[in-house]
Amino acid sequence: MAQLSVTATLADVAVGESADIVGYADHAPIRRFAQMGFVPGRQVTAVRSAPLGDPIEYSVMGSRVAMRRSDAGAILVEATAS
Repeated sequence: MAQLSVTATLADVAVGESADIVGYADHAPIRRFAQMGFVPGRQVTAVRSAPLGDPIEYSVMGSRVAMRRSDAGAILVEATAS
């Protein structure tokens, strides 16, 4: 896996890899993300992507959520500690 920095976004997480959510971009719809389970401190895994790469399916808090790459770009992550 390519090393993710704190400034990486969820859209940068490769399929099969995990990351910890650390925050949101300034333009993010925070309430909507929180309702879907994308909250800081939670681990999220990229499960699979559509044939053309968008949307991407993520696993977070025991649920599977499909999200457009543009929306995932508003969620800031860092690599999961191994």
